Amino acid sequence: MVYINIPYVSENELIDRDLFVRELELAPISDRARFETFEAVYNRLPRGVNFEYSETDQARELLAVLEHMRIGHRISQESEYPVDRHSGL
Repeated sequence: MVYINIPYVSENELIDRDLFVRELELAPISDRARFETFEAVYNRLPRGVNFEYSETDQARELLAVLEHMRIGHRISQESEYPVDRHSGL
């Protein structure tokens, strides 16, 4: 499993949303990955995108988009943010 952690930083709000959406749409990644990436970048709760080993090509494509857009990220085997989203913590 490959997990791309995308921490929220206030500078993320300065990223042009329309441009970012276009970049995500052009990338050959799943709709799930697009949605999770957008949520991670613009949501204050720390999150990221999970890819199975069979999806490493998609992970590489997403990394290219994040680097092109200069969005901070870290790669790990699982989320660095063990937050229960349902409890609001």
